[in-house]
Amino acid sequence: MSSLPDTDEDPFLITSPLAIRALLRSIQRHASLLRMYISGNPDQSLITTILALDDSEQRVMVDGSQDADFNDRLTHARAVVFDTQLDQIHVHFMAHGFQQTTYADLPALSFPFPSSVRRIQRREFYRVEIPMGEPATCVITLADPGKSPRRIRLKLRDISAGGVALLDPENLLPHEAGSTLKNVQLTLPEVGEVTVDLEVLRVHTNVLPSKKEIVELACKFVKPSNASTLIIQSYISRLERRMIAKRRGF
Repeated sequence: MSSLPDTDEDPFLITSPLAIRALLRSIQRHASLLRMYISGNPDQSLITTILALDDSEQRVMVDGSQDADFNDRLTHARAVVFDTQLDQIHVHFMAHGFQQTTYADLPALSFPFPSSVRRIQRREFYRVEIPMGEPATCVITLADPGKSPRRIRLKLRDISAGGVALLDPENLLPHEAGSTLKNVQLTLPEVGEVTVDLEVLRVHTNVLPSKKEIVELACKFVKPSNASTLIIQSYISRLERRMIAKRRGF
């Protein structure tokens, strides 16, 4: 069973067993956090780490869940997805053939070395457009003196490893570069929700053919947690895979 589509057209795909093993060892050595979930069900995920690599058995050992039912479902899953970040490079692979075990008397899981891995180096301001038919949104809570807090829902225009662009067609937000938006809840389709702080870097007004003006705010993430970064990276990877498939006519 191949982890990912094995094609020469994908410049990010690694299929060399030696290269994959070296990459897994780097992830283990850096104690990088991996987001693990059953393929098709990203809403229930587990943050795990690589505990050990068994070269003789060609298997990877990772932390298991305290939820025995979740561990059991992993062992019966056709494919399990892993996402992590190593030295500012996003790493994505799938695995199967899970077995339950223990490591240092704690629940653990093992699976065969993946047959392919995608490794994408990201520039901080390389942004991926979000499909109009499947919008990602955010909820921002504004505190007005003497009034109840206002919850504002806006669409995201694009997203990157470093931040997002927000669309504010009704001029609901303060448009001040340098301001910080606290506890912004991002909803990323098919991946999940994260809460982040955003710093407004630039404010730009787009004029539509109808003469309507839409304010766009370019924002950067302010010290996002490792777990939030993994979810954001997973969403960006999903958008990139869709773009690659679309270019190939799939």
